[in-house]
Amino acid sequence: MLEKLAIVGTIGAGLAIGLLWPSGHHDSGAASASGRADVVIARSSDLHYYADAKVNGRPVHFMIDTGASETALTEADAQAAGIAVDPNKFEVIGDGASGMVRGQYVQLNSIDLSGLNQKDAKAVVVQGASVSLLGQPFLDKVGEIVIRDGEMRLKADADS
Repeated sequence: MLEKLAIVGTIGAGLAIGLLWPSGHHDSGAASASGRADVVIARSSDLHYYADAKVNGRPVHFMIDTGASETALTEADAQAAGIAVDPNKFEVIGDGASGMVRGQYVQLNSIDLSGLNQKDAKAVVVQGASVSLLGQPFLDKVGEIVIRDGEMRLKADADS
């Protein structure tokens, strides 16, 4: 239970940050010399990194959150990606900065960020969230993450 509270606390903090600042974004995929996809994301004016990915083939706007222990979707993004969301199935998944956090764990067919792919991804749909978070379950599969000079560069793993 404490582990779930810590996870949700991290999600809650990320969501709180996302609620406070507007989103601006730019992302582009580029092939490296080895032919693997690299994704370069410019820092937004709010000092966060945002990217558009495809969840189950549908576009979702994410805040990249290297500190989030879950990938979290807003209810609207989940529904747009074809994920059945039933508010009656929401349960308390932890305690965040603004109180109890309710959500529903879901299974995604895929997440694709400009050629960086994850199949059979787990995520949580967070009730009342205003921004979706791309967290460690996805980022752990990236070969290298470099943040420098206002850019975040996600480099594909050699096995991708």
